Amino acid sequence: MGNVVVKGFVHGYDGQNLTIVAPFNQDWLLMKRRVNECEIRLNDGRTISADQRKKIYATMRDISEYTGHTPDQIKALMKYDFIARTGCDYFSLSNVDMTTANEFLNFLIEFCLENDIPTLDSLLERSPDTARYIYACIANKKCCITQKKCQIHHVDAVGQGRNRKDIIHKGMHVLPLFWKLHKEAHDIGKQSFCEKYHVFGIKLDDYLCEIWKVRSK
Repeated sequence: MGNVVVKGFVHGYDGQNLTIVAPFNQDWLLMKRRVNECEIRLNDGRTISADQRKKIYATMRDISEYTGHTPDQIKALMKYDFIARTGCDYFSLSNVDMTTANEFLNFLIEFCLENDIPTLDSLLERSPDTARYIYACIANKKCCITQKKCQIHHVDAVGQGRNRKDIIHKGMHVLPLFWKLHKEAHDIGKQSFCEKYHVFGIKLDDYLCEIWKVRSK
């Protein structure tokens, strides 16, 4: 499961601090993933763009072809699941706001990663949030470029001769890469690799350390 979207409203602003009120009843998530911070995105009222709509329908088409369900069935099922998980209101892809469109696209992309659904082109190119996408790839052990089974590439230097089982990995920046790309990253260097593929390292947290069975403390 990827990031969870919680819909709320602005309760107050004192010139420095913004107070958000949002209903939340998923205690298991806070305990399992040890969530202690969140990201707030404010809906500015703009409606879905043609590019967003194109990527959403392309991803639903990939899901449809893999599962055997019709595109209309997938559209209905994915929207229902997204609404059930996030608590957002029913929406139409003809005029939904940009924020919800991005969250729905993220949801579809993470569904593909979680269920090994092949896509016609890279999900990295479709993702509206590269950091969230790479995080989801690490969580699902998928290469962020090819979506194949991955290895962890340490963007931060580990040090030669050190036993990686003894290293505290929490807070280290990593990339999930297919083995050939992992080798390429070492061959050409992290800066050249990240510039070539438009990716960057993501910090490992407790949840990711648990998935990869590496030390977090």
